[in-house]
Amino acid sequence: MKFYIYRGVGSSGELTKIAEVTDAKTYTDTGLQPKTIYRYAVSAYNGLRESAKSNIITVTTAEILIATITLAIDKTSLEVGGTAKITVTVTPPNQTSGTPTLASTNTEVATVDNSGNVRAVGVGTTTITASLAGKTSNMLTITVYEALVNVSNLSSSNVTSSGVTLSWT
Repeated sequence: MKFYIYRGVGSSGELTKIAEVTDAKTYTDTGLQPKTIYRYAVSAYNGLRESAKSNIITVTTAEILIATITLAIDKTSLEVGGTAKITVTVTPPNQTSGTPTLASTNTEVATVDNSGNVRAVGVGTTTITASLAGKTSNMLTITVYEALVNVSNLSSSNVTSSGVTLSWT
């Protein structure tokens, strides 16, 4: 006796014949996508005619869980108004847990978006991490300094035998 295996992707729609087995009552479907809904039915074929399809079962393949999140940054010291870029590496690269969320422990010092763009907004130190599905990345410490100013118009006054007053803008 032959058995026809039918499969559909998603929670509705047509089932398509994907395989047939002879004199066996099991079949393993491989090459499926993670975290995907599949529907299956089986029918029998005796060489003359095909039976009605069995009940339809629905299965959802397992997701590929995230193992680690690693952060790297192009610079950890910034001036107010400066920017930096964080690179987020997630393993395995084909994980299906989603996209990590980046966060700064002190947004009055530096902010970060989920694309990894860091913006220095105030003097101080902050730590940036990423998290996803219960996993947390390494910590990046960012130190923000005052923005450097240009010194000009240096002048002197009150020159005495033992001192001078300097002023500038």
